[in-house]
Amino acid sequence: MTNRIVATCLAMSLVAAAAAEAQTESGIVQTSDVTYRNGSITLAALLLMPPAEQPVPAAVIIQGSGSSDRSNQWSRDIADALVCNGMAVLLTDKRGSGASGGDWRVAGFTELAVDALAGVDFLQGRPEIDRRRIGLVGLSQGGWVAPLAAARSAEVAFVVNVSGAAVSFAEQTLLEMANTARQAGLSDLLVQEVTSLNAAALRYLTTGDWEQYARLRSRLLATDAREIAAGFQASPDAPIWTFYRSVVAYDPVPYWVQLGQPVLAVYGAEDERDNVPVAESARRLEYAFRTVNKNNYRILVVRGVGHGIRDPQTHRLAAEFVDTLAAWLQSYVRR
Repeated sequence: MTNRIVATCLAMSLVAAAAAEAQTESGIVQTSDVTYRNGSITLAALLLMPPAEQPVPAAVIIQGSGSSDRSNQWSRDIADALVCNGMAVLLTDKRGSGASGGDWRVAGFTELAVDALAGVDFLQGRPEIDRRRIGLVGLSQGGWVAPLAAARSAEVAFVVNVSGAAVSFAEQTLLEMANTARQAGLSDLLVQEVTSLNAAALRYLTTGDWEQYARLRSRLLATDAREIAAGFQASPDAPIWTFYRSVVAYDPVPYWVQLGQPVLAVYGAEDERDNVPVAESARRLEYAFRTVNKNNYRILVVRGVGHGIRDPQTHRLAAEFVDTLAAWLQSYVRR
């Protein structure tokens, strides 16, 4: 096993330490650069293979928002946690990021979901992978993409959602922007103005009303909220609008309720003040799953941690998350 993964496993928890010891005795974790295709687009990833004498279960990492690839420390740490539990991992370069082709800015969640399923298909062709036990691990925005992908394919064996909101794209952005404004120390009035700008951007996406949006943005550029306002697009022709327009009405719950596969959803309670409406996301998932009599799921809200589910003292993945992930994988994936 590489020194990096040994150290990571030993630092996580007693469960991971036991897994690390077992793997150390049987061999080393192999890593390799791989490519696969979704139509005309070549996608790239790092494949991590734990030592094993028989085919192992596997997970495809679905990266979060913006440009994100295998160099993202958060996704790498979660990949290592999976490897510590005997899972192979396809640590992906998101479309248009790292060594992957395409451009996420002009794609949508559907395209990203098909990218994830291309990863599942790639893993199914590897003899060292158990093709019946390949699942998806969606991180942040990837937690929106994961249920959409899983609902499209019976080949997906399980789904893990880490910090992916269970509310609509529009709802989540409004909360996130209000929190961003508060964290910047803006007055209550300017927080409200920033939220109004975000709402105007959503209206532009659905109605094409550019003038109101441009007027609000221009006004905020002359206030203490200028740095936040400058982060909003200045041109109606910016490529990123293509992505936003394709996802603005997206709601993940109708896809979550379609899933017969086992589901683990994990949130950090402090994320309520940052990116995700945690309490509402947990409530909606719980209600949706109970409505369809689903019983193979777990929703975990970890106290004292935020979006990255990291211990604020050690900056490592929270032990409660790591141990829950290990137990859940043992119950639903590795058994």
